Amino acid sequence: MGVFEEDGYENETFARVEWRGDLEGVEFYNCLFEHSSFQSCRLKGCSFDNCTFVQSNLSLVEIMNTSFLDARFSECKMIGVAWSAVGGFLSAIYDRCNLNNNIFSDMNLTKFNFTSCSLEEASFQHTKLRYAVFDDCDLARCRFSQADLSFADFTTSRNYFIDAEHNTLHKTRFSLPEAVSLLENLDIVIR
Repeated sequence: MGVFEEDGYENETFARVEWRGDLEGVEFYNCLFEHSSFQSCRLKGCSFDNCTFVQSNLSLVEIMNTSFLDARFSECKMIGVAWSAVGGFLSAIYDRCNLNNNIFSDMNLTKFNFTSCSLEEASFQHTKLRYAVFDDCDLARCRFSQADLSFADFTTSRNYFIDAEHNTLHKTRFSLPEAVSLLENLDIVIR
């Protein structure tokens, strides 16, 4: 019997799994994935409810009609994931993950937490990030466009550029010296 031959799994631990190809119609509840790789695979019609991924590789995963509900990702490599194609629910916590080149566009990420993550060149276009927390994150070349950043917290993050004219910044929290980057798109001279 191979890995993931059942339609559903509950309270299972999967360690050092290397999955290739498609994973279709499988439901996971309260499962733990450790040191596993789903790199470049397609997740179709799956659900991951209350699942935890630790030191796993989900880079270039193609997500189709798959939901992640109360998922936790810790120290995972997740380069080039288009979360906006989830087609279901996404509620997740990201801790010390590499989320470079991820797409979070057209999503509601209210109250999401990103802790000590690299989000270089990630895209947040038309994204609702109200009360989101970016704690100790690297946001180099990250794109925020038409995003609602009301009450979001960037006080401990770095390398961000947020155009105040093209995003909603209501009571958004920043700290110096990084907050000076908010002035970059203005035609002003600071001495």
